[in-house]
Amino acid sequence: MLRSGVPVVITFTFLFGWQLRCLLLSASQFQHVLDDTGQTSKAYAGHAGHELSLLSGKRRGMILNELCKKVLARLNPNSKIEEPTPGTCCNGARRSNYHSEYDFTRDGRKIECKSAQMSWVRARKHWHVHFQRVKLPWPGFRDQAPFDDLYLTLFSPDSLHIIQHDLQTGVCSVGRRTGSSGHSIFVASADRQECWQTARSQILDKFLAADRCKLVACIDLSDVEVRSWLVEEMDRVKSCHDDAYHRVPLNHMTPRLRGLRIEEIAFEVDQILHQNSSFSRDCSTADWVRGGVAVEVKHGQMRFNNVRRCWECMFSNIKCASKHIRDQDLFDELWLAIYSPFGIHFLKHPGGKVRFIAAGLKEQDDGRKIVVRGIKDVLGVREALDDMLKNMEEWGCHLVATVYWDNGQ
Repeated sequence: MLRSGVPVVITFTFLFGWQLRCLLLSASQFQHVLDDTGQTSKAYAGHAGHELSLLSGKRRGMILNELCKKVLARLNPNSKIEEPTPGTCCNGARRSNYHSEYDFTRDGRKIECKSAQMSWVRARKHWHVHFQRVKLPWPGFRDQAPFDDLYLTLFSPDSLHIIQHDLQTGVCSVGRRTGSSGHSIFVASADRQECWQTARSQILDKFLAADRCKLVACIDLSDVEVRSWLVEEMDRVKSCHDDAYHRVPLNHMTPRLRGLRIEEIAFEVDQILHQNSSFSRDCSTADWVRGGVAVEVKHGQMRFNNVRRCWECMFSNIKCASKHIRDQDLFDELWLAIYSPFGIHFLKHPGGKVRFIAAGLKEQDDGRKIVVRGIKDVLGVREALDDMLKNMEEWGCHLVATVYWDNGQ
């Protein structure tokens, strides 16, 4: 066992006989970063909604949309509930049911469901809910909403509130992305309101003011019947990715907060690697500056792609040079961090256009992405990680450091 805080250069020998040298650091050296779980995670810990809060937004959304449908069916026992007609994407491809423009019909009316978790915003010292990708009318894209009724599920640590929205309250555009991605619905508590219970009351009051929106149901997440159903649904959407990351540090954080913590660790790693350089976090286009070099770090989590039958890792929102969008990279040096069940693996990108993938209509605002995949039909996460690192090294990436978990994995 390595002594905490002592950097060591080691040689990895992977399954293919391929070798790679890098700096190896114990996660205990960064315990001060790992322990900062954030106000949102602390609020949900210890409450009935904690397990639900640990799911990805996509999987949680699938569960809560299904629950909304069940609640509406129970409240309207004589109504006819039907699955959606998927339709086609803008490129002509057939949509899956999950990606249809509405979630189901009730007595012929198209119903769309959206869900959002309460989140703490440290800068404003308030709580908010942010419902995204609501396809409301937008000039040049759609003349009317593709649904008739919109229901919002507000997820707080101990309960769910289902609201029939008026298509007006809290609606805001998201700039150029509004046409393709849809509007947002954003409602916040009063500033400097740290108590999430009080904040939730304030948020609900804004939705329900002057009877603009309607509270359809309030669901106690500690209710035995509700918990039993949620456990079944969470097991249904569970993947091998969930088992692989069980009890792994940072897994209990929201994706945004996890990204911030990995960025903080990367910054400290870079300081270890370049102890004689000057550093600054004051940079508008990258995460930090080292001796005049603007460094940007992007992280991705290993996930199993059921369609491709392989593990993969995606790095998104990379603001690199792109034809007709930006003339040059917004950074000088790009780090790619694989967040794995065994540690965080920091690789330096070789520069240029190596493996960048266009992001379509979102590219102007969100940038490009890089996807690395493991061997097809290999379920073992460690073997997949070895293959990913090997592939990235062959692209010209250089593994500069690994921060390994102190949990024996």
